Amino acid sequence: MARDRALERYQPQFDGLRALAVLTVMVDHFSADVPNFPLPDWIRLGATGVRLFLVLSGYFITASLRRARDRMDAGRLSAGRTMTAFYWRRLLRIGPAYFVSAGIALLLNLGAIRFYWPWVFTGTVDWLIALNNEWPLAISHLWSICVQEQFYLFWPLLILLLPRRWVLSAIVAVAFAGIAFRIGCVIFSAPIIARWVLPFGSLDSLAAGAALGWWGGRLRASRGGWVIALLCLSMLIVAAVLRNSDPTKLKSVLVEPLEAGAFVILVARTATGFDGNIARFLSNAGLMFAGRISYGLYIYHILVAMVFNRWMPSQMRFLITIPSLRLLVFGIATLFTAALSWRFLEQPINRLRGEKTRKALGPIPDGSWEQEGATRSQRPPHLIFSADSSG
Repeated sequence: MARDRALERYQPQFDGLRALAVLTVMVDHFSADVPNFPLPDWIRLGATGVRLFLVLSGYFITASLRRARDRMDAGRLSAGRTMTAFYWRRLLRIGPAYFVSAGIALLLNLGAIRFYWPWVFTGTVDWLIALNNEWPLAISHLWSICVQEQFYLFWPLLILLLPRRWVLSAIVAVAFAGIAFRIGCVIFSAPIIARWVLPFGSLDSLAAGAALGWWGGRLRASRGGWVIALLCLSMLIVAAVLRNSDPTKLKSVLVEPLEAGAFVILVARTATGFDGNIARFLSNAGLMFAGRISYGLYIYHILVAMVFNRWMPSQMRFLITIPSLRLLVFGIATLFTAALSWRFLEQPINRLRGEKTRKALGPIPDGSWEQEGATRSQRPPHLIFSADSSG
């Protein structure tokens, strides 16, 4: 029992992992118009960061629902109270920064939001992009947030209401449904953007993390760790090569499963905790802080870039036309904006949602809701990123 409780404690190295995911997306977006900067074009950092976000999201959400299911099966919680608390927590976690960012963009009339605000405020930007087959300026990065919002609508029904013996099989079926969707897109020549942004195309990545979260699997250090690391790296390299190949070929559908598989291994190893230099790197104070505010970094980074592009004085525009300076300026400004949002918006609401959960569900054991085995001051936001995400 003591061992089980230890395994449920929050692993701070996940903050470092989150930071790496969001930073790859930011670097990709801030340098999108500069060929071969900072890495060759065939390495698409944003797409890879999104995949890691999705795997992490599926993992954490399903692990928290599994612990809630344990309490339900023990007769300490009802399904209705559990799902109500879940949906309120998701709304209070995702909504504030999302709507504040959208509201600022609308107020400043940035990009295409004036024309598409109903899609933004209903969380359906992914469907808008698929229908128009284009990336609308200022709001396109919200597609992955919308994908996860839509995923969260039905996922508790599967995890909490299906007979327990069917849950893992259902998760695997969902993963294969995502792959089948992309195969169908290739066969029927569906637009590449739709294949990327519609929620069905992310099901295998979300379900891959979910399978790990339901199973509770962790990968411990071993002498063969370098073999596993080499395997993960090889999977990511193959995925990168396939992503740059002909997207109308069936082999292109392997990109997402390869990335998701590599990241499941990485998440399982992080859950146990790295040692040595990797542990020091992931536990670096700056990286952990970036991971803690990673949701805000993702939500605000395009907004920050558009504000600079519109209002930067002409005599200072060199700061955003020189690629290296642009990364520095946009990065620092986004970090500052996300930190303010975390301190004055997200953190107070996180405390409120914690109090509401305790009132609704009673005392909750360490780690039984997302990553809340950490002390209150250490609790990071659940990344509903995607990616994050990115377009």
